[in-house]
Amino acid sequence: MDQPQHHPAGNHPAGNDPAGSDPAGSAPVGGDPVGPTPGAPAPDGMTRRTGLAAGAIAACAGAVGLPAAAHAMGDPAPRKDRPERRDAAAAPGWRPGGPHPHPWNRRGSAKTLHEAEPADVGLDPEVLEQLPGILRAGLDNDPPRFAGATLLVASQRGIAYEHADGYALRWQDASTELPEDQRIPARADTIYDLASISKIFTATAVMQHVEQGLLSLDDKVAEHLPRFAENGKGEVTIQHLLTHVGGLPAFIDLYSAHPDVPSRIDAVLTVVPDTPPGTKYVYSDLGLITLGLIVEKLSGQSLDEYVHEHITVPLGMDETMYNPPAELKDRIAATEYVEYYGYLVHGHVHDENAYSLGGVAGHAGVFSTARDLAVFAQMFLHGGTYGGARILQPDTVESMFTDRIAEVTGVGGARRGLGPELEAWFYHAGLTSPYSGVHTGFTGTSLVIDPLTETVVVLLTNSVHPTREWSTTSVTRREVSTCVAHALGIVPERLRGGWRAGDRDDAAATLEVSAQLPGRDPELEVELFAHLETAYDLLVLEVSADGGASWTPLPGRLTARHEEPVEIPDGTITGWGRRVAWTGTFPLTGADGPLAGEVQVRLSLTTDASTRGLGAWVGALRITDGREVLVDTDRAEDRQAVIADGWTLPG
Repeated sequence: MDQPQHHPAGNHPAGNDPAGSDPAGSAPVGGDPVGPTPGAPAPDGMTRRTGLAAGAIAACAGAVGLPAAAHAMGDPAPRKDRPERRDAAAAPGWRPGGPHPHPWNRRGSAKTLHEAEPADVGLDPEVLEQLPGILRAGLDNDPPRFAGATLLVASQRGIAYEHADGYALRWQDASTELPEDQRIPARADTIYDLASISKIFTATAVMQHVEQGLLSLDDKVAEHLPRFAENGKGEVTIQHLLTHVGGLPAFIDLYSAHPDVPSRIDAVLTVVPDTPPGTKYVYSDLGLITLGLIVEKLSGQSLDEYVHEHITVPLGMDETMYNPPAELKDRIAATEYVEYYGYLVHGHVHDENAYSLGGVAGHAGVFSTARDLAVFAQMFLHGGTYGGARILQPDTVESMFTDRIAEVTGVGGARRGLGPELEAWFYHAGLTSPYSGVHTGFTGTSLVIDPLTETVVVLLTNSVHPTREWSTTSVTRREVSTCVAHALGIVPERLRGGWRAGDRDDAAATLEVSAQLPGRDPELEVELFAHLETAYDLLVLEVSADGGASWTPLPGRLTARHEEPVEIPDGTITGWGRRVAWTGTFPLTGADGPLAGEVQVRLSLTTDASTRGLGAWVGALRITDGREVLVDTDRAEDRQAVIADGWTLPG
């Protein structure tokens, strides 16, 4: 297996791995499902898209007993019940106050990515050494979370860490492993099917047309594709589709329910909406397919040609493409074994709907490497430029990475810019902020950008190889992102020696201290850091004056240097916490005024069953009454009196 590369030298090899043959092949017996060779001239009378899809059409048309497509349905965030109304209402407002620049208000730069030592770009190399074990745990899980993985971490324009493990090709079918000499190891330059990360390429193409004045975010989709107006969709706008609030269903079966490309496209355009536009967030492949069609109409090019000419070539992303040529197969990660046809998808797009459209669609179809994706990410961090090539204007990048749907989804709900997914706790994990993006892919891919530290994390896996039934990649995605967050030192150093909780799912922890109050002006003071999944993971400060028989939430306030204060009206702390060490002050009062006598104060932290951030750290607890310090956990005897259940101390 590849070893971690902290300072790799030279270019990635472009040659073939001596991995032997692929007995499962990439096509069903008796035919090539992808039709004409990608890039070859289409036969007379056939469009490029129709030519690319010819084989898939033949496989589907008129088939008797063909099962409904085992569709990927994109790669939406895990479904959760909405948080309790009380918990949602309790979420503090963490947006910085005052004239702070938007983290995506970025200037262009002609500089490019370079190889760097982790310490030179703000990353702790010892913490990064945990990453191979995280990937290996995913590979060794039963069943494996993925067959192979390629990871890249870059920060401050420096590629600081690369690692690959497992196999790009391991399985002959859903239950039979290939002999060792016929497997293809995953490498740093393995090419992966990006699945829904393709949507960000489509969104970029759309925004280029907006910049050119050929399109407006407020344009009705039907102004450009009149057929789209059918079934009451005349008011759906370009922005609605970019942000997945267009009212469209998440998915329809194009692959087996319609016989040819024109009928599949017509099915997309005439689909019956589920809700009025702008009223509900539903992650939908159909909106991005539609946007891809608009790009094609306005540009006069197929989507793959447009992306090649206007995005990947200017950026030097030479290993990013739709429909990769056959000679690259030994470098491409295999995906799923399709039981119905008895073949392994290897070398063409996994998504059935994209495949039935010729491998080129607005929602899926792009193949790429970790390094190429890092370039794409760095373009956004450079305000739309990279290496002298301008892809987008800085204002456009800021607009793309600004949330547009909070009023629709509410506290704890999904966040979307114009294409990018934002504040996605389920895979941003320790790197989550209101500004973190970008997207995942159903095949097991993810791209995360943290603009606050200028960090990029690319994790590419083939989690549907050999079957999508095993796919649980987000566990590893979270662990990788959290490891990188710790390597960046996001938890303030002065609190790392304090009590810690909230780093496990479905857990509860309490930290309790007692004091005898004279009843003059009692107050609890807490030094803390909190990074908790908004409205789902909660830290609650409470007081009891009856020996713990009942507990009352403690309203208070958080303050920190150079930060606007944050009010905590009901003692509940949740959310990203601005990555700041706070001092919290919480008056110890009851309905009749200041509390007196024996009281217990506790910090209770609960996490839900899935998804988490960095958790919470508590440095010091103090209880004062006027000028008298009653409890101070910086004093050894007071520290020993703290009752910690589920909270841990380092060492």
